[in-house]
Amino acid sequence: MNRSIATLVAGLVALTLGSVAVADEPSMAGGHMMSGSHMMSPGKNVTLTGNVVDLSCYVGSGLHGTGHAACAKACLLKGQPFGIQTSDGNIVTILGSGPNDNPNAKVLPFVERKVTVTGTEFSGHGITGIRIDTIAAAK
Repeated sequence: MNRSIATLVAGLVALTLGSVAVADEPSMAGGHMMSGSHMMSPGKNVTLTGNVVDLSCYVGSGLHGTGHAACAKACLLKGQPFGIQTSDGNIVTILGSGPNDNPNAKVLPFVERKVTVTGTEFSGHGITGIRIDTIAAAK
């Protein structure tokens, strides 16, 4: 059952992110990107602090924290989606910068740990994501 939920969550995230790539050509409207019928914000440079979480296990089963680190690393190595959960409880999805960029590689040493990242944050299609430039353990 948990595996089915995790597979469903991963599929939905992949489908949602994939729809961004195949959407109509983006255009500008009022300073925001338009793609198809969806408004997308232009990227902005940000610094975030939060916990690196395995989205499949966290959303599907509520699993997270240091006791879940070994499972999360296994999920990460299999390509499951990850995010950064900020102090307000929101999760920012970790994005790659193209088809040859594995965004999970940057967070592998920090799975289920508190980090500070810098990068470009994007919002659109109901998702907020970050392309990470730098990552370090939070102090």
